[in-house]
Amino acid sequence: MKKLSKKIQISYSAIKDFDNCSRLYYFTNIYRNPKTGNRVQIVNPYISLGSAVHDAIDELLDLAPSKRINASLTRRLEKIWEKYEGKKGGFISRKQELEFKKRGIKMLKKVEGSEMLSRRSLKREKELPRMPLSEDIDLVGSFDWIEVLPDNSLHIIDFKTGRGRENKKSLQLPIYYILAKNNYSQKVKKLSYWYLEDKSEPTSKEIGEINNSLSEIKDKADEIKKAIERSEFLCNSHYPRCFWCRKYESIISGRAEFISTDERGKDLYYLTNGEEVIRKINDEDFLNDKEKKILQIRMNNGDIKEILKMSQKETEKIVLNIKEKIKDNLSSKELKAFIKELSKSDI
Repeated sequence: MKKLSKKIQISYSAIKDFDNCSRLYYFTNIYRNPKTGNRVQIVNPYISLGSAVHDAIDELLDLAPSKRINASLTRRLEKIWEKYEGKKGGFISRKQELEFKKRGIKMLKKVEGSEMLSRRSLKREKELPRMPLSEDIDLVGSFDWIEVLPDNSLHIIDFKTGRGRENKKSLQLPIYYILAKNNYSQKVKKLSYWYLEDKSEPTSKEIGEINNSLSEIKDKADEIKKAIERSEFLCNSHYPRCFWCRKYESIISGRAEFISTDERGKDLYYLTNGEEVIRKINDEDFLNDKEKKILQIRMNNGDIKEILKMSQKETEKIVLNIKEKIKDNLSSKELKAFIKELSKSDI
């Protein structure tokens, strides 16, 4: 059994990754790019949206409440968004990128006009708050926002940029409660999620029985420790790889495209899939409307001649023209993904 060389850091995201798939945990927490020694990440629009919105709000933590009221989060987003443009953010087309950016602006408008900004808050610490779970394991976490209530107690707020809701059994807020209790002198009085997509204010949650949560956290941390000691990170899917880890396997196989190394020292990779390439073709203008319609008919195994009342010669000419335009406007990896998608429709 492998002996641990340093303490394991367990966070909510680490536990979530391990629960989804221990192979995913390996890629997001242990694996390093053999060429650079850096950690890796598959970029996607949802992660980029969340990161950009959180980055914009984070900047306000260093401002006094009186100065936050006039701060423009949307202007901050414009500058921050440069880090997530195009493939750096996992966007397949300019149209898709603009749709996500508009969602981010809408979310930040809710924060701009909120009473939360006029209230006191704790500044972000240089070091992550931590608490020892055992001799080998530390629990760590990063708070989005800690509001100081009038009685000097604390209100922990976690911003959510997705459309889903956090599971009732989620350990995220219990972990934050435990870390705050062990790192700050004030009492934690309130815990909330703020679903920025469709809520104008935070949604508070019952603190509940934290002792039970701590026991569960320790059990999960021990599972992770054993997996690390055994170097055993298996995907339990009945398929070759599950939804969670197969994208990261594409880095090893060379199917993912290296984009850049971000400011945190992570190597960013972009993975093309057939559905997204189809979206790119529909979003962009290298095919005209008639050509897009013909491509859709072919994708659906329809008869172009019959549906559009075209001759065989005219059909062949347009299809050839479509193929040339697609070849000229897609990268080699996008083209491979497109051809694979076409094969599903018996073309």
